[in-house]
Amino acid sequence: MPGTALTLRARPPRRAPSLTPLLALLIAALPCGARAQNAAGAPGAPSAQNAPQPAANAAAPSAQAAQLLSAARMWMTKNRPDVARGLVQKALLFDPQQADALALMGQIELRLNHTAEAAKILAQLKKTAPNASATQELADAYRLATTDKNELAQIRLLANAGKGEEAAARMRKLFPNGAPKGDIERDYYRIIAGSADGRVQAINELRARIKQNPNDTVAALTLGDLLTDRPNTRMEGLNLIYGVYQRQDSNRARALDYWRAALNSAGRDDPAYYVWYQRYLQEVPDDTDARQTVADLALKLGPKGVAQANAAAASGKGYVPPASIEAGNTSGGASTAARARPAGPGAAARERGLAQLQRGDLKDAEASLQTAQRADPNDGATLGALGLVRLREGRHDEARELFARALKLDPDNAGKWRSLEKTATIWGTIAKARAANSQGQPEQGEALAREALKLDPGNTDAEHILADSLIAQKKWTEAEAVLRPLVDAKTPDMDALRSLVTVLRATHRDNEIGPLITATTPRLTGSTAELKRLHAELLAIQADQLLAENLKSPAIAKLEDAVRLTPDDAWLRFTLARQYRDLGLPALGRTVMEDGLKVSQSPDMHYATALYLNSVDDVDGAIAQLDAVPAAERSDSMRSLMGNLAAQKKLAQARQLIAQGKEDEARAVLDSAAADANATNDPQMLASVGREWIAIGETDKGLALVQDWLAAHPDDPAANGARVRYGELLAAANRDDDWAKWIDATRARPGLTDEQRADLDDQELRLAVRATDRLIESGNLRSAQRTLDAVPERLKSSRRWLLEQADLLEAKGDYKGAMASAQQVLAQQPGDADARLTVARMLERMGRDREAAEMVRGVLADTPADDVDTRLAIARRFTAQGLDQEAQDVIDPLRARYPDRSDVTTQAGRVAQSRGDYNEAASLYRNSLTQEQAEGEQPGPDGLTSAGRALQGLEDRRQGQVATEWYQSNLSGDPGISELHATEIPLYVRIPDGYTGHYFFHADTVYLNAGALPAGSLGSYDYGTVPAVDAATRNRIPSINETATGVALAAGYEYNRANTNWRADIGSTPLGFPISSVLGGLSYRYDFSRASVSVDVSRRAMTSSLVSYAGGRDPVTGETWGGVVRNGFTVRGAHDFGPGTLFTSLGFGLLTGSNVPTNQEFKVRSGYDWTVWKRPDQDVSSGLTINYWQYSKNEHFYTFGNGGYYSPQSYLSFGIPLDWKGRYQKLSWEIDGSVGVSFTNEDRSPYFPTNPALQAAAGNPYFGGGSGGGFSYAVEAALEYRITPHFVAGGRFRLDRSRDYAPNVGLVYLRYFFSPQHGPVPYPPTPVRPYSDY
Repeated sequence: MPGTALTLRARPPRRAPSLTPLLALLIAALPCGARAQNAAGAPGAPSAQNAPQPAANAAAPSAQAAQLLSAARMWMTKNRPDVARGLVQKALLFDPQQADALALMGQIELRLNHTAEAAKILAQLKKTAPNASATQELADAYRLATTDKNELAQIRLLANAGKGEEAAARMRKLFPNGAPKGDIERDYYRIIAGSADGRVQAINELRARIKQNPNDTVAALTLGDLLTDRPNTRMEGLNLIYGVYQRQDSNRARALDYWRAALNSAGRDDPAYYVWYQRYLQEVPDDTDARQTVADLALKLGPKGVAQANAAAASGKGYVPPASIEAGNTSGGASTAARARPAGPGAAARERGLAQLQRGDLKDAEASLQTAQRADPNDGATLGALGLVRLREGRHDEARELFARALKLDPDNAGKWRSLEKTATIWGTIAKARAANSQGQPEQGEALAREALKLDPGNTDAEHILADSLIAQKKWTEAEAVLRPLVDAKTPDMDALRSLVTVLRATHRDNEIGPLITATTPRLTGSTAELKRLHAELLAIQADQLLAENLKSPAIAKLEDAVRLTPDDAWLRFTLARQYRDLGLPALGRTVMEDGLKVSQSPDMHYATALYLNSVDDVDGAIAQLDAVPAAERSDSMRSLMGNLAAQKKLAQARQLIAQGKEDEARAVLDSAAADANATNDPQMLASVGREWIAIGETDKGLALVQDWLAAHPDDPAANGARVRYGELLAAANRDDDWAKWIDATRARPGLTDEQRADLDDQELRLAVRATDRLIESGNLRSAQRTLDAVPERLKSSRRWLLEQADLLEAKGDYKGAMASAQQVLAQQPGDADARLTVARMLERMGRDREAAEMVRGVLADTPADDVDTRLAIARRFTAQGLDQEAQDVIDPLRARYPDRSDVTTQAGRVAQSRGDYNEAASLYRNSLTQEQAEGEQPGPDGLTSAGRALQGLEDRRQGQVATEWYQSNLSGDPGISELHATEIPLYVRIPDGYTGHYFFHADTVYLNAGALPAGSLGSYDYGTVPAVDAATRNRIPSINETATGVALAAGYEYNRANTNWRADIGSTPLGFPISSVLGGLSYRYDFSRASVSVDVSRRAMTSSLVSYAGGRDPVTGETWGGVVRNGFTVRGAHDFGPGTLFTSLGFGLLTGSNVPTNQEFKVRSGYDWTVWKRPDQDVSSGLTINYWQYSKNEHFYTFGNGGYYSPQSYLSFGIPLDWKGRYQKLSWEIDGSVGVSFTNEDRSPYFPTNPALQAAAGNPYFGGGSGGGFSYAVEAALEYRITPHFVAGGRFRLDRSRDYAPNVGLVYLRYFFSPQHGPVPYPPTPVRPYSDY
């Protein structure tokens, strides 16, 4: 149909009345609703140029926040403010005062018709970042949504009415800073071009931009659009648009729209455009109108003309038809504005105004019509024409009044004026409804929208506004009833589909979203390019839904399909790349973005790639991508990201200088960064710099940066954000008391946002957890429980609180309770790695090692390769379980991938240390210390970082020491015979040999005193040979003090590496004793994960009495006997079972001495040690101990030839110990006791087993034997105190009581360490061990 405008996806009209020329003018001028206007002026694909951009002079968002904001802008371009809001809220968690994020949140609030909230955000930004471009953009958007909304509508009406000069002037006044960002940008250029000089100015400016940057497709499209308005430049414009369309990195959908619009302007009967229609048809082959136009023009051209045109098209040249064809197709004339009217006053001015109105010159038309009205105030046609002017200006109420007056005064055209009056009423009501929604009054918006629908049922704009108002009020059912018909229509309404998805999500009907989208897809119509875009958008919606359900793999599949449909969509690629990254496949995400750069070198593609690279810590790569964007094409958000990246490099440079020991240079860099932050009035950047000062130990200076800013800006809206951030600095400085007060004071401040309150909640919880951890470490579990319980109830369901509760229950020894707490987390988040590892740790504590290891392996299988923290935790668990190779297999890939991360290097050192590779471990720890300095790692309360603590623990292995002790033992008995008072003063020296060994030396002074042997005249006694001599000889025996003094010397070497330990020593009994012997031993021990076995082969002194230890001297003959040593071996084994340990030892020995018979010893000891109560620094244990001894001879006597040591032929005892040990600050202790019962049997023994002559002389006497035993108990207490980092002092006292055995032992000791001691004091106390006790 020649003369019919060609349109894309146009809705069929609901009615088709006969239009007069004036009504045709009206229809051309009427707005098509907010969505139609946006569709006409908005870009077809997201781009940084059209998205809200961050402020150039505001604090750059963090890498994570920048990534979130970029994604949010992408969703805004897709008209998904609901998704964008969630992303911006997350970004604001990093920095609640960040200007870019706040501005974008303001844009979202405007999109959601929450103008009141947007106004609050704008007011805040005007105070914190008044000169930021983000603030200006939000101010523009807010004005356009509120106070200047009508002004913009009037400007558009002026432009549509042909009043280009006034429209351009008012547009410049509306935007004094030049072209605004966003959807209004195209309108701005078109309206400026509508003025007399503006068109030339706009075209020249756009040409200059293209000349400067031939790749500026946005400028090319805008210029092409302007040029196609005029016949004499339309061909040039089409060539520009076609060139942009051929580029894969351009907005091809928009170019196609402009191409079609240009063809609509050219008409369907000009053969000069045959080639352009034909090219268009190649891109949109299903466009039947274009196909018919090509056929019609082919008939006009004839076969020869068609051939020439096709040849021109094939060669890429334009085609100019012969003059004869052009002449025959010149369109003739325009329709008459109105039928003739009789002349009268003002008739000429009225006709002139009507002609101006038809041309669109609203300003001139208004002036002419007002002149006509003054000449004839009651002329209905004049009043009606003025009504059209008002209608185009958006002044609907005035238009309606003028149409009503025209209806009365011009009854001949009553139908026209009545229709126009209704139209003005409908659109005026719709405009008011939209304004009500935008002002946060959805109830009023609903009422007005319903009123508009009564006037015009089926009006799509009114239905959309009604749905928006119902959603804002959470009237989900009513909103769905409005949206369903729009989505189910023959041509689905995509805006309605998005809103319906929002409703389904809000009503927890996510399972219906997929089928809804599937059912909608087949009904999409349009050009091939448009269909691809729509399908890609649907796939993105589906992916978003799947991600909300945590179904990442299906979501990625949808995103991959969407990227294949629109390979040049940078933000789809960015979303897909992030998902790959989150799955632990960052390299694949990088490939996605690199493939996008091969398809399109657009600024958006470089920007999205930079955001992705920054998210994977490739700062240099991100900078390179932004450098590839010409400076003129960089958006504010790009420049903001560049500033952020530069700041990251500056702080990294400072940390690196610190690591290199160049602290003065580092300080200069930090001072420079602080000066920059102060210059831009950026408290958040000041806080970042302050954090670095704290990291190098200058806490006060770091805190002062933010303190001074707050003092200078107490009422600044950004102060609340700075206050929240200052809390983080106090946390970094370990000033917990100040931190707690600061949280309370900040929470009481007015004007806090929800995000800031959430941040304070997080700080409060972290503070409580940190305080709880410290109380757990100190063993004050009751206070730890109170601290954790004091957390507000709303925070007790959080993951962090539950896992801390698990740690506290673990410290209490309630492993099942700790597991239950972690399982509460898993009930909500089944894949939570920390909770699963906590359960594994509890299984390990309960002795269920196999289950624990399998659970850790399961976590490893589910953990992405780049989840460093979780993999480090897995390595720690493997190391704790003794699975060193599996720990190594986890840590090796991390070291290869993250060689500069201190936590990775430290854990690698721990694995090496667990294997026993101590030199490698020390090297790794020292490496990690350097890396920590570069990272700004803060030392803990003990003054050590994580690597420093690990290195200190390793260095303690080669700690040397000198120690001495006063040891006193008193055993009652017969004076001079079985009584024994022993004093030992050992001197112990320990010299380290690397990390695995120590040389040790003993020089122990020993003094033994058995009391005074009675004089023989007092009677016979059983000692030496006295029982075998006659009375005369015995009477000559004086009273003798039985004493011995000597010095025991010994040396040895002790080796300790990983699971293997051995010790070798050689020494002597005290030199100076009546009998001296060479002593020594060799022991070996191997530790399994929950078991150990040891073997000891040794020669040791029997120290039970003066006779057995030093040797006795016969008062009659002066001969010596005794000095017994045990030559034997012992095998020991132990196995842990949950909270207890089963142990057994088996020993055999040959006991030899001087003038005593050789005795055989067999001993078995077994039992179970059970931890009754446990805290981090204390525990109480009990259990059962069984002893069995057997000796071949009874040598428990003191006559010549007896050994003087207890040697029953059978001994069986059962004991129940109770032991409490612990530490507090610098003190450690152990208090234990036991009760038991024993059963013994001793054979009778000859008085002189080695000398038959003496035995005969004495009358062959025997010491009696028999059974015995009974009840026994023992009590012991020990204390140790760290006087200084080098000196430790302690003491111990023990009391044993049983029938015939009641020794008391007391000792005090002093130990000096060559290097200062760090960390908690060890417990239980460890007195100096005399060589006699080996």
